[in-house]
Amino acid sequence: MAPFQSGIGLLAENLALPIVPMRLDGVWQMKKEHRRLARFGEITVHIGAPVTFPPNMPADEVARQLQTLVLSL
Repeated sequence: MAPFQSGIGLLAENLALPIVPMRLDGVWQMKKEHRRLARFGEITVHIGAPVTFPPNMPADEVARQLQTLVLSL
C-alpha cells in the first residue's frame, strides 16, 4: 500500500465530516493479471468505524493516523 497523502487530512479538516476507513484485499492480484472483473469471493472489503479528527490537527498527521487505521483492519 502506498503512503497516504495529506489531501485526506485537508478534506477532513475543511468538511468536518467523519471518515470511514476501508481496505480492499484482492485488487492488487487482479491488477497484476490485467483483469477488470473479479471472480466471486476474490475481493474482501474491510470497513472500520467512522473517525473524526480535531479541526486543528495537521493534514499530514490525519493521513498518518488513517493509514495506521486502514492497516489494522
